Amino acid sequence: MNGPMFPMGPARAVPFFRGLRARIVATLGLLVGGLCWVVLYLAFLAGRFAWYQNFAVVLVSLLVVPFVVVAIWISWGMSVGRRFRRAVWDDEFF
Repeated sequence: MNGPMFPMGPARAVPFFRGLRARIVATLGLLVGGLCWVVLYLAFLAGRFAWYQNFAVVLVSLLVVPFVVVAIWISWGMSVGRRFRRAVWDDEFF
């Protein structure tokens, strides 16, 4: 065969989607749970605090959830990168 030869993937057979279902469920749970927390907080607890304190609680809630979701997906991406490193980075074609 003419042309560059590409490595065939990881050294041992591993499923590409390992851990994906749990991360999707965690992402959806965090998004729904974070939204429910903000709605319930504003409905029942917001009257006890000043507007700037309520704003701070809502802002922190809306910042923490995406950071956790991003951390979950970064860890998955890094694990996929480790498993398929041979197929991508050891390629002499580039």
